Amino acid sequence: MSRLLSRLQSDLLIASDPLEKAELLARISGYLARTGRFDEARQFVAELRLNYAGEKSGLATVWIMLAEALIHIFSDLNPLALDRVKRAQILGLAMKYPAAIALASAWRAHLEFENSLFEAMVISIRTGMRHAALDDHDSQVRLAMVLANAFMISGDRANSQVWFAKARNHAVKNGDQASIEALLYNRTAFGISIVRSDRCIDIVQQADLVTLRKEVESDMNLQKLTGISALDNHIYLWSARLSILEGKFAEAIEGLASSRQGFPFADYNFSQQMIDLEMVYCLAHTGQLDKALRVFDSIDFKPIECLDLDERLVAAAMQYDLELMDDRFRREDGTPDRLVRLKLQYAAARDHLRMSLSEWSAS
Repeated sequence: MSRLLSRLQSDLLIASDPLEKAELLARISGYLARTGRFDEARQFVAELRLNYAGEKSGLATVWIMLAEALIHIFSDLNPLALDRVKRAQILGLAMKYPAAIALASAWRAHLEFENSLFEAMVISIRTGMRHAALDDHDSQVRLAMVLANAFMISGDRANSQVWFAKARNHAVKNGDQASIEALLYNRTAFGISIVRSDRCIDIVQQADLVTLRKEVESDMNLQKLTGISALDNHIYLWSARLSILEGKFAEAIEGLASSRQGFPFADYNFSQQMIDLEMVYCLAHTGQLDKALRVFDSIDFKPIECLDLDERLVAAAMQYDLELMDDRFRREDGTPDRLVRLKLQYAAARDHLRMSLSEWSAS
């Protein structure tokens, strides 16, 4: 058991103040949600709503909203999560309740980052930083984690590592095993995402792929050891996409097939159609052109066009490579021009994000 969860449960046994009990129940529920124990997490929320909802305590309502938000985030990536953390943040600000403001702002920044709402994310980080006490490890680790991830996708690996170390330090002090593992998973996931996008623009270094493969294998082993299941499907998808980068297309086909029906995935960076396109790419590279064409002709490209910029860039690059392999993969939408446009947009977006993060840059 995580030291954090054990400590929260022990504190709950001796707590006498109703608000303190509500906060502890919410924090336990949130931790259980982060580790994939959703039924247990919902039971704690039900207890909170039964004993603390309504007019009994506005402060308790903040914690109920935060607990519900984490269940929405980790069980099914429900858009209601952002609504819940916004409400919790607003209510916390109205009541001048720093602990709730800090944690709600941290999770709001997390969700805004996930949805590529970077300007809003910066505002939420500032709010969280103003209200988070130095020993508020729950808020501090989440704020540092968001910054580590944001610096990573901006291409600033040095500052990403600085904030990764800060986040890990807070997680270790807090006994927060779930956050320690999430940090490792994020570093792997965003590392693969960056290399996927960079390959559309430049040559990928073999050493980077070797490092990423070691990280994926380490993450899988850690997950088996700890039993934390909230990120199961993501790891297998990362591994399959890394296999494509490695040129191991047969392995990638198997991995894509196993992760294709996995849930939860977010609509903004995942679609079954994108998986189909990746499958086509691998089939074509293994000489299975007829099968690849059958799958390609069945793809509805509209959902792919709604994905995040980096995913649209990867999709356009794959389509262009397929067109070069065989004219039958050609579509009537000007793939070469679209690819050039997306490359420029991607580079500009990374530069803009890097500038937005400058106030937290160690350099």
